[in-house]
Amino acid sequence: MATAQDKAVGGLFLFIAAAVWLYYTAWVFLLPFVDADHFLHALFLPREYAILIPTALLVVGVSGIAGFIALSVAKSNAKKKAKTQKKAN
Repeated sequence: MATAQDKAVGGLFLFIAAAVWLYYTAWVFLLPFVDADHFLHALFLPREYAILIPTALLVVGVSGIAGFIALSVAKSNAKKKAKTQKKAN
């Protein structure tokens, strides 16, 4: 069963995810329809970053997952090799 602290942390993560989604959605889908001299443009980064930031996060995430898998496979193979050598001796 989840503790109160787990629920609070989960709620915080959910709030942060919703805020990021709302910000990104407004940035990408609503801001292009607002006049360029409107004050809302000061609240957002240039539009180029709307593609660069998610792309960079995706590359880092996929690289991290690939690195974790490679490390896991290497450790598994090392254990199998050590086990095989132990049986041979």
